[in-house]
Amino acid sequence: MLDFSGVDYISSAGLRVLMLAAKEARASGGKIAVAALQPLVNEIFQISRFDKVLPCHAGVDEALAAITPAS
Repeated sequence: MLDFSGVDYISSAGLRVLMLAAKEARASGGKIAVAALQPLVNEIFQISRFDKVLPCHAGVDEALAAITPAS
């Protein structure tokens, strides 16, 4: 889970890193989720359709719940 609450901007290089991390996680059976996107970063995710690549959640607790296996 990636907490983006302190991230005010993300470049195309940053998006590429996230894409590679998501690919690696899927290949190894893992999951990555993004939490607490700031307005500008959220807009960048939507414009680039990156919100379709990684699940985006409003808060950290919600993101953790989404990627934590059920007991």
